[in-house]
Amino acid sequence: MNEKLFQFIWQMKLFDGSGPFLTTDGQQIHILNAGRLNHHAGPDFLEARIRAGHTTWAGNIELHIRSSDWKKHQHHKDPGYANIILHVVYEDDDPVFTATQTSFPTLVLHHQIKPELLSAYEKLMSQMTFIPCAESIRVVKELTIHQQMDRMLVERLEEKTIYIEALLTRYKNNWQEVFYVVLAKSFGAQINQVPFERLAMQTPLLLFSKHKQQALQIEALIFGQSGFLNDYFDEPYPQMLQREYQHLKNKYSLQALEKHLWKFLRLRPANFPTIRLAQFAALLQQSTHLFSALLESKKLSDMRELFTFEVSAFWQNHYTFQEVSPERIKSIGSVFVDTLLINAALPVMYIYGRLQGNESCCDRALEFLKQIRPEKNAIIDRWENLNIACHSAGDSQALLHLRKHYCELKRCLECSIGFEILKSPPPANGN
Repeated sequence: MNEKLFQFIWQMKLFDGSGPFLTTDGQQIHILNAGRLNHHAGPDFLEARIRAGHTTWAGNIELHIRSSDWKKHQHHKDPGYANIILHVVYEDDDPVFTATQTSFPTLVLHHQIKPELLSAYEKLMSQMTFIPCAESIRVVKELTIHQQMDRMLVERLEEKTIYIEALLTRYKNNWQEVFYVVLAKSFGAQINQVPFERLAMQTPLLLFSKHKQQALQIEALIFGQSGFLNDYFDEPYPQMLQREYQHLKNKYSLQALEKHLWKFLRLRPANFPTIRLAQFAALLQQSTHLFSALLESKKLSDMRELFTFEVSAFWQNHYTFQEVSPERIKSIGSVFVDTLLINAALPVMYIYGRLQGNESCCDRALEFLKQIRPEKNAIIDRWENLNIACHSAGDSQALLHLRKHYCELKRCLECSIGFEILKSPPPANGN
């Protein structure tokens, strides 16, 4: 038993009996309201209510594994604990008093907590499997799993809130600029997201607006700012980009990134940063008010259409500036479009809706995520091996978040799945 588990048992009323309960001084009490868990300093549960005889008491409740912890935690000297209405302990080993030397009823729950619950919790905490409940999740109701996944999807989206609020401060609430940075970061995927983000932050969106009709200048800005135009080139096109960038760099006092920041190792040619940069340049040149168009999208197909464009002719037979390759269309693929929607467009749309009080934006973002095919990776495969169905990107995002932020940290007490397992644990003998 630990204090966090004990608080969980009290909060969820996972102890035997509905009352009356007998306190250590012989009082019979009924628990009318276990109270609200306090996450700050002070007693563990606030706004609780109990009835002793014909009298109803309202106030705070403190929990300890042992009653002697009261003194160990120095509560007997703290006036903030002087008005509690009940002290709940797992074991009673020492009478306690408040700072004003008054006493209060103490309830011992040692014999009201099933050993099976404690065994189930210890088993979850000791598991080294993919998820702690890998052996138990098959008996959890499907509705419980779906409810937990819905909560995880919202948490996954709101996880980006702090980052986006910081960008809003940086760009003075300009959502177009914010989306531009978030989208650039997503273009870099996991390998190149940092240089892509830095590229966007060092190259204001306004510059591209000024040269909207000049595809060559936009591509010169992208590749020049990325540090790819400092080499010697034999072909005319990159030489033209060099000349354009030098002019723009001097005109706007630009500072380029270092080329070595970009990673090519273990990437397929179609995912080379040079190709992604060419695609990003094409998107900036061919799209108009991209974030506004995103918000106006009523269907998922409308949103996907925003990412339909062609890269410049040079990149049809190149993967880098130095080497010619067989001609191949380098338009952005449907899988990568969905990746951009999942990681950039829809989270920004959701957070915009939440910060602006626009529920329809939030609802559409969630609905679109449920229409996109699920992501495929080793983590999702292992969830599916446990018979946890993954029908959409909303599901895959939820499961990725659940494992990373709950299962790996063994936050089973904060998970509906863990609650159901602990609420109805199997008998101690496993039958």
